[in-house]
Amino acid sequence: YSMALTSEGQLAQPCGRSRPEHVHVMSAVDIRQVACGEGYSMALTREGGTPMTWGSNSHGQLCRDPCLDGYKCRNRTLTFADTNDEAPEEEELPSVPQCITHLEFEHIICRVACGTQHALALTTACEVLAWGSNERGQCSKPRGTCKESRTPHQVSVIDGAPIVFIAAGGSHSFALSAVGHLYAWGANGFGQLGIGSVDDQFKVVEVESIASQRIKYISCGEDHTALLSETGGLFTFGAGGSGQLGHGSLRHEHLPKQVLELMGSEVIQVACGRRHTLALVGRTGKLYAFGLGGSGQLGTGDKKTQDVPCLVGCNWRPHLTSSATQDGHDVPTTEVHVAHLIAAGGDQSFVVVDAKQPPIDMRLVTSEQNIQYTERFSANRPLFLSPEFVERVARDYPPSDNPNPNLGTEVQALFQHVLGSPGCISSSFLNPPGSKCPINFAPMKEVFDRVGTEDPFLDKTLNLFYVQSFLIGRLSPLILETVESCHFFMFILSLPMLRSATLSHPLVEEFFLTVCHIFCKTGPKQRHAMADWYGHEPEQLENAVEAVYRFVEEGLRLVAKQKMDINRLEPGLTLLDFLAMVNDQWCRTLPVMRFHIKTIATDERLKQDFIAWYDNVRQGTVSFICFPCVLDLRVKSRMLHLENDIVKQRQHFKAHVNNLLGHQSEVFLHISVRRGDIVNDAIRELTQANMDGSLKRLDLRLPLKVNFVDEVGVDDGGVTKEFFFLLFRNLLNQDYGMFKVMKDSNTIYFSPWCVSKDDLDNFNLIGLLVGLAIYNNVIIDVPFPIILYYKLMERFKGTRLFQDGKRRLLSAAGRGAVHLSRPNSTGSFIESVDFQMFSKLEPEVAKNFMEMLTTADDVASYNLCFDMTVKRFDVNDVVELKPGGADIEVTNANREEYVKLYVDYILHKSVKKQFESFADGFFAVCEAMCFTLMHPTELQSLVLGGRVDDFSAIQGVTVYSAGYSADHPVIKRFWSVFQAFDLEMKKKFFQFLTGSDRVPVGGLDTIKILIQPCKAGPDRLPVAHTCFNILDLPMYTSEEIMRTKLLQALKWTEGFHLI
Repeated sequence: YSMALTSEGQLAQPCGRSRPEHVHVMSAVDIRQVACGEGYSMALTREGGTPMTWGSNSHGQLCRDPCLDGYKCRNRTLTFADTNDEAPEEEELPSVPQCITHLEFEHIICRVACGTQHALALTTACEVLAWGSNERGQCSKPRGTCKESRTPHQVSVIDGAPIVFIAAGGSHSFALSAVGHLYAWGANGFGQLGIGSVDDQFKVVEVESIASQRIKYISCGEDHTALLSETGGLFTFGAGGSGQLGHGSLRHEHLPKQVLELMGSEVIQVACGRRHTLALVGRTGKLYAFGLGGSGQLGTGDKKTQDVPCLVGCNWRPHLTSSATQDGHDVPTTEVHVAHLIAAGGDQSFVVVDAKQPPIDMRLVTSEQNIQYTERFSANRPLFLSPEFVERVARDYPPSDNPNPNLGTEVQALFQHVLGSPGCISSSFLNPPGSKCPINFAPMKEVFDRVGTEDPFLDKTLNLFYVQSFLIGRLSPLILETVESCHFFMFILSLPMLRSATLSHPLVEEFFLTVCHIFCKTGPKQRHAMADWYGHEPEQLENAVEAVYRFVEEGLRLVAKQKMDINRLEPGLTLLDFLAMVNDQWCRTLPVMRFHIKTIATDERLKQDFIAWYDNVRQGTVSFICFPCVLDLRVKSRMLHLENDIVKQRQHFKAHVNNLLGHQSEVFLHISVRRGDIVNDAIRELTQANMDGSLKRLDLRLPLKVNFVDEVGVDDGGVTKEFFFLLFRNLLNQDYGMFKVMKDSNTIYFSPWCVSKDDLDNFNLIGLLVGLAIYNNVIIDVPFPIILYYKLMERFKGTRLFQDGKRRLLSAAGRGAVHLSRPNSTGSFIESVDFQMFSKLEPEVAKNFMEMLTTADDVASYNLCFDMTVKRFDVNDVVELKPGGADIEVTNANREEYVKLYVDYILHKSVKKQFESFADGFFAVCEAMCFTLMHPTELQSLVLGGRVDDFSAIQGVTVYSAGYSADHPVIKRFWSVFQAFDLEMKKKFFQFLTGSDRVPVGGLDTIKILIQPCKAGPDRLPVAHTCFNILDLPMYTSEEIMRTKLLQALKWTEGFHLI
């Protein structure tokens, strides 16, 4: 039915109508929805979801050829209508409703909206289409590219977002997602987009200021907008010159503002006219109006303009059920009305009254998940995937004897339609509002499980190769420009098939590359959102890592066989690097080595990559250095050694040049110490070198040469190793009291009481020595806790060297400078880095704290206050964790604050000066750009090396020369004696041979032991060359002699002497 003016043919009637009259040409069409613009109309068919338009086509709003503009056109037959009234053959007919034919098959329309001269459509695939005028950006076409669009085009910015509702105003447009996110574009001269500015938007923007309200419905006027929240709050913004915002003034509002007069009332319907607004309150059934009233559109009995909500002049009551009437509710005796539906347009208002039917709650329009499908594949809202949906598909898919085989084709098409739509997937598996992760992975897993066990058709439909062939074309142009579109990306990475796929099939490779390319096009906002979601879903993070890791690892094997270009792996490496950062900064459930790819360690390009990165030279191919997560510690250790060697060579060369120019310079850093007073001698040598000006700071970076007084050892590395071994054994002696032993974790940490100048100087020296050991590639057994290495890496991040190294990484990788860092306020304190580090330092105390933080009991029974008792040289001291803490009781309300302050005091506050002195010394010599590539746990492993767990493996890394071989009788006797030693004697022998009882990063495979015969007679002892791991072994004639001589030699594990 249509009525009013038809100047542009918008009524599909020969002339205007003063009362509703049937549109006969559409009598055979089942209509689901109608919408009106200025001079044109649109209807949406119930079956097939086809939009039909008629009226003015001045800006292409009818999606027709320009020659069809105007009110009148000739049409002899109406193929879509079945009417008994035949028009004369040559009679001029009104503008005839016609179907929009510019839509592809997948564009099944479920909702339409009309602006003044533009139109929107929402598909069952959550796609938003726009056409018509674009003069102010209302079709989301770039500024200046086109003033109008005569064919529907997709609003690509929100592609992949779970859009479930659309609305159009005069020249502005809105889209609403399933979780209440609001997107806007178009005219904004009065602030009607709600983004805080008045600039027209030719690209979609998110209305972030209203995100927390979970909007459920939108209505637009000519230049203003009204929103309904989940709780029934009414928010308005935009033009307010006629009072249409209801805020008690005529001001324009550039941000959404709640209508205070209706605060506390649960508004269930809102409708906007040109410059007025209607609002229906559900509990009372009362209808309110505000805005322009010159045409009586407010229904208040006069034509005054109202700037606050006023009751429409009628006797309204809420809908009463029959049971409510029977329960004693008064039945009104006067005429009353129950509003069922309200509508507004132009300067008119309409109310549908129905006492039998409850009013429609517009907030449920976007919440209903009522999927209906028939052979014609229609739906009344965007589709979504769920276990129930899969079950229905499986149930309705016909067996072989089904009399209607076409049903199977339709159901299959529907299932494929949902799977192939990023928007449908994004609106599936949603968690309740307020959840830490918006995606509910439990039903997603149920879908995968059900697909694998139900009808074989389903398994085939969701088969990886089908998904690839169907999605590659759909995914290729996809850009995740909204946070919500990332739901789809996480769904793809969760597909179980990806964790078992093989790149041998070209479609698999193409699919993986497409997925990785999509990620590379995301911005910081989207990456932070996904990182936070994965942080709360560690199992899904592990699944994603497994899939991407498999792709990169298998790709590298193809590269080695020259079957793939290595540059094609860069997007996959970028994604894997992102997942590694998420694991490190959000959940830390996967070990660092889970991301290491062992095959890279043998790649011949590594050295070239490193030197190019170090010298800041851009390469034409992908560089593994740009993705530190995939490099294992052996690779990083080699790179650190290479960097140290480069620095040493350059300093060494510089010293030689200075000598040639007549400037006296040392070419080595010489340290001479006495074995009996190694600590004081080392302090003397290093403080002289570092403090009194005789040597500059960079002299510490010269090659180190150590000499023990009165010993003849020449330092080719072995003397240096023994120097550090003995020095740290003495320095860390508890007699000095500089470190506190943490018995539960078998580590040592700074003593809180050592804060004198001498103490701080000693901490500086220890830090310098640790740095010097790393710089000279010496492993040392110092049981520092992991928190120390985290603190060192945090300190390093503030240096110019780190920033330069990071900049080079990002530049070489060709990626945007996206730095992920978890917000401090995210998650509970138990999930924080500090608490995890504290758990490793004092596990028993941390366990008690976890119990205190999670118990439902009253913690006041613990009798704790905001203070702690610490032992200071056998005397108990009380330390307040906050001012007046001794008088503040710990309760359930403040227990997390107490634990935070306690942990902060132990890890940071009590040792601040000590750590700063230690770090100053450490970075005085060991400030390597390679640290940019390292994780704190890797730095710890680099310092400590590793213990030898299987001494029998030493035999496997030993080689022989000068006549010795594995089958030589002397060698057989040697190994027989060695294997009979107990563990301590084996350790002692290993230290005797290599200068340390620990092995470098990578284990025994990284060292080479050589046994050679000794020219001396069998009365001489074995001799170890610790610099080169060489053992001179005389030809002992029996195992007894071999054992005796070895035991005698092991008494001389310290010292360098001629024999």
